[in-house]
Amino acid sequence: MKALIVDDERGLSSSLVEFLALDDIEALSAATAAEALGLLGETTFDVVVSDLRMPGMDGIGLLSRIRELGLGLPFIMMSAHGEVKDAVAAMKGGAWDYLVKPFDPEELLLRIRKAVAERRALDKLAVGMRGTADRGGLVGDSSVMVAVRRLIAKAAPSPATILLTGESGTGKEVAARSIHSLSGREGPFVAVNIGALPETLLESELFGHEKGAFTGADARRPGLFEAAQGGTLFLDEIGELPLHLQVKLLRAIQERKVQRLGSSTSIPVDVRFLAATNRDLEVEVKAGRFREDLYYRIDVVRIRLPPLREREGDRSLLAGHFFSMLTRQLGRKLEGISPSALAVIEAHPFPGNVRELANLIERAIILAEGPWLEAADFRLNSLQSGAPVPGSDSPKSLAEIEHEAIVAALLRNRWHRERSAGELGITRRTLLNKMKEYGIEAPQGA
Repeated sequence: MKALIVDDERGLSSSLVEFLALDDIEALSAATAAEALGLLGETTFDVVVSDLRMPGMDGIGLLSRIRELGLGLPFIMMSAHGEVKDAVAAMKGGAWDYLVKPFDPEELLLRIRKAVAERRALDKLAVGMRGTADRGGLVGDSSVMVAVRRLIAKAAPSPATILLTGESGTGKEVAARSIHSLSGREGPFVAVNIGALPETLLESELFGHEKGAFTGADARRPGLFEAAQGGTLFLDEIGELPLHLQVKLLRAIQERKVQRLGSSTSIPVDVRFLAATNRDLEVEVKAGRFREDLYYRIDVVRIRLPPLREREGDRSLLAGHFFSMLTRQLGRKLEGISPSALAVIEAHPFPGNVRELANLIERAIILAEGPWLEAADFRLNSLQSGAPVPGSDSPKSLAEIEHEAIVAALLRNRWHRERSAGELGITRRTLLNKMKEYGIEAPQGA
């Protein structure tokens, strides 16, 4: 491990270099930000530890310059007592941690080791995400998404059950796949959407059945728990699980055993459990729709995937990501997304989150008539944001946008409810409730 210490107090930096050497950390020192940037151009470091106040460029300026150079190494800020607010501001700008002078060198050692370990875990996460990055769920530079990726990197290697929360379309399954890739488990990743399965088939799908267990069970069939042996079982929309199956799921998680329908024999399972929901499970517990003991069993580590409206600066980044991916997949040669189109994207509320944005970009690419995606290409999708663009009608309410999105999905899928629900990122049950709420009726025979 190699560290760079930046401080105009040469006595302090020299003593820190000597102290870190005792713990097999090679450290170099610089008295100014300019000197530090010179060393960063010549040598590869694992971490930078810098004073906040220095002659010429200060610590915040150095941090900014390092980020401009695209160096993702952790940056630990040192500050005096009266500069804590500045240090906190620096953390918002990308600093990994900060220490208030004077401090125990042992504390600096701990912070350095922690920062480098987290950085390496995040690098591993980036590799693990390559298979799922096209779905865009964890793409983004906003502070909330950086925090999500750091939490995933910390929690993934542990055996703890993780509860992923967030609205539909925020990337909960992408996060689950990333957790699995970092877990070190060699078995498969098996995902099941509880809300997409008819209640009559749920128990058989999860736990399996023996031949003759029920009408139509003409052969033995292992369940998804057994399919995930040695790997990860991801239970999406766990809030949709009926109460009588919640008891059986709790027993399976606690005992690490499952019992097929029609059998009296328990089968040991080595499975890492991940669960996700867009419901508030605490409210569901109070309402008696979700068992309290199961809730506490699955809510060991909670990771909230933020809605797109909270991810400042990520919409345009995601739009560019999906544009590059989808133009390649669809074989369309387009120049890019125009500023007016980006303005529409930035203003749209995106109740469907990342999934909605991906669908919006895909439809715009298909319908585009010019070399650039223009605002008009997005209006054709009947998903205009609340902010008007030149030539558009008056702004639409969220209810109107949602109504049009549901009708459009149903038409595209020829009124197939399950496919339409999947495209919209909601369960079939929720879609039926929304259709009833908005008075959407299927044509005769559909």
